[in-house]
This record gives sequence, structure tokens and C-alpha cells, in this order.
Amino acid sequence: MVQGLSMAMRLFFARNRERWDMARLSGSGAGAGRGDTKRGEGFQGGTKPARTTKNRAVPGGRNTSKHRGDISEMQFMIEASNRGFGVAKPIGENERYDVVLDRGRRRFWRVQVKGSGNVHKNGFSVWTSWRTSGKRMPYTSGQIDFLAAVYCGPRTHGQQVWYVIPVRALGRRLSITLYPFGTRYHHHLLRFEKCCEAWKLLGQLVLRE
Repeated sequence: MVQGLSMAMRLFFARNRERWDMARLSGSGAGAGRGDTKRGEGFQGGTKPARTTKNRAVPGGRNTSKHRGDISEMQFMIEASNRGFGVAKPIGENERYDVVLDRGRRRFWRVQVKGSGNVHKNGFSVWTSWRTSGKRMPYTSGQIDFLAAVYCGPRTHGQQVWYVIPVRALGRRLSITLYPFGTRYHHHLLRFEKCCEAWKLLGQLVLRE
């Protein structure tokens, strides 16, 4: 009985070996699954293709500078509203300011908002200028009153660090670097650290009637 079963098994494998080999080479047989077919692509000539890294998926597919800028503006409006300011946003994108703050009694501030989540050598850089015809132009007091810059990243575990900087203090610079974590070098670069969380520069709120 055992010998008969063994003989039957050998005959079965002998009859089907050629068919399995052909199926494996073509990638369409029972032994070639969905992953096996993909791994076999590009292996001609015995050279394994280089592994490629896919972009990390972003919810909704939005990971543009425009989208990140919109988030920074919303964060600023929430922060300013929590501090008692009235907030408004201009229609369209025809102005250099992103948000208007209402202090009460017809006192308003025009604010340009910048944000970053990346730190290089304890600092993060933001543009203090706008682009036109292939070049950058600094913000002026005729366009905005304050520049608000926020860092929100791994170094602060998701907490926001805000800078409230009067436009006149920018001195027509095209960009600036802020150091919320300090720096051991070039202490003259810390000129804007006095503006860190300097919400008082926006003045005292006037009670609304």
C-alpha cells in the first residue's frame, strides 16, 4: 500500500513538473502570486532594480506651501481671537496682509502670517518679502503693520511658538531667521528674539460697546 502511494506521488509530480516550471517562468501560474509578479519585473539580465521610496501619503493629498500657509493663518486667527482680538480675513489674495486684527474703537492691524515646522541649527527661516516678476520685494509699512511667524514642530511637541514683529523692525530684509531654542553662535542674530510671544506689541484691547 505504501509502495503504491509512493509510486503514485512520483508519477503525479513528474507529470506536472514541466507545467509548473512554465507557469513560474511566465509569472502566471499558481506559484506566482501578486507580489511575486511585481518582484519579477525588471530582473532581466540578473540585475535587481533599485528600490524606490514612495512619497508619504498626506490626508486629502494636500501638502503644498499654500495649504501649510492656510493652516498658519487659521492658527493665528484662533490665537488672536483667544486673546480677545476681533479677526477678519480679506476677500481674495490681492492684499499683502493675511489677517486684520480689530483692537476696538476703529483700531486695526494688518498682519502677514508666516509659519514653519523645520529647524536648522536651532533656527527657522521665514520670508519677509513677496515675489513679483521673478524677484522678491520686502514688506513695507504701507502694506502691513506686523509680521507674525509661528514655529510648530517636533522640537516643541506640537506647541506653537509665536513671533510678533513690527514691519519697521524688519528693515527691508527679504528673509529672517528666528531662534526659539537659542544659539551659541552669532548673538547678533538674536535681534528678533525680543519679539517672541510679544503679543503686547499689538497694544491694549479697547472694550467694545
